[in-house]
Amino acid sequence: MVVCYEINIYIYIYSLLVSTIIDYRMHIHLSGIYLLVQVYSQPLFGTVENWFRFRFPDSEFVNHTYILKLPLLPAFELNFLSLSFRTAYVASTTVIAMIFPYFNQILGVLGSIIFWPLTIYFPVEIYLSQSSTVSWTTKWVLLRTFSFFGFLFGLFTLIGCIKGIVTEKIS
Repeated sequence: MVVCYEINIYIYIYSLLVSTIIDYRMHIHLSGIYLLVQVYSQPLFGTVENWFRFRFPDSEFVNHTYILKLPLLPAFELNFLSLSFRTAYVASTTVIAMIFPYFNQILGVLGSIIFWPLTIYFPVEIYLSQSSTVSWTTKWVLLRTFSFFGFLFGLFTLIGCIKGIVTEKIS
């Protein structure tokens, strides 16, 4: 009987350790995604903030930058328009993701549609036109083959994401 309890304790400790490690890895993964979304959102932030600055040139809320000094940290600039718009942007995308039950699959569909043209087809075509590669040479055939397999990969991911949406909708 004592051996059985010891095995259960070890299984409990092992499962607790594994779930803790997975939890930490998930936090690292999600924080990386959040930072990536912030990087891709910078043009949107810049466009909206410049539009507000042009539209309301006399507004202190829009144009005034405050210098904030916190203990043990270097001074940084704070603009209330940037702070409020970026906070509203993050809150709205979070609410949309929570309301929309298969938001992840929709993003997968969009990503699979965008993947091949932006990451494979256009760069290959631009390279072929700028380097004046002759048709049916080894380089031309390899680049076209790479582009074809990239298209197939994008097509398979699109099919998989659509399957995920249909499965999510049915269940």
